[in-house]
Amino acid sequence: MSNLDTETTRPELMRLPEAHLESIRRLETAYLAHKDPILQSGFHGGVERWRAERSPLLDAVDGDGDILDLGCANGYLLECVVEWGRECGFELNPHGADLNPLLIQAAIRRFPENAHQFWVANAWEWVPPKRFRWVYAIWDLVPEPMMPTLWRGLLHNAITDDGALIVGAYGSKSDDTPSFDVAAAMRRAGLPVSGESRGGQLRRGGPVARFAWVRKCDLSRNSRVAP
Repeated sequence: MSNLDTETTRPELMRLPEAHLESIRRLETAYLAHKDPILQSGFHGGVERWRAERSPLLDAVDGDGDILDLGCANGYLLECVVEWGRECGFELNPHGADLNPLLIQAAIRRFPENAHQFWVANAWEWVPPKRFRWVYAIWDLVPEPMMPTLWRGLLHNAITDDGALIVGAYGSKSDDTPSFDVAAAMRRAGLPVSGESRGGQLRRGGPVARFAWVRKCDLSRNSRVAP
């Protein structure tokens, strides 16, 4: 992100590889080839599995506030998170950012009253216009070596003092493919993991989806993590 402290940013990683950007751009055509909102979100497991494998990210949420889905695609996951939050007694104010403009247009159609809260943006370079209580990011927004820099940047520049960064990773139940271990990656990066949750069950055993989060208050107590 362009406003990161230079001490936590390796110069050779200041630009996302073009191949990675192109892989994200290709999602727009693939997702919008479908009319079903779940399929438009890149998920092919149906309604029950969708909730089972995505709703555990709400385990990180413990109150009302602004939530940003970074890489929000068509906004359907964000819509579900707002609904699931209400079921838990929380009011979440939706915001989203995505690299693909047609997907952002789809998200705005889902949230027309919140159109000003959605942005076409490259997550690595984007400077958020405000801070959010909750920021949700899928693990592969950037290549693995760049994740610690992105995560630290979000924690220091995009999240309120009473908020948290939530990172999710999805495997595939159909292909029996495990998800990336986000909590382990956060710990390798020196971040104090505040909590973890899991969703779904692989045939081989283990979760289909993993979520881990760092609360800003826990970050401030950990002197090893530089701003």
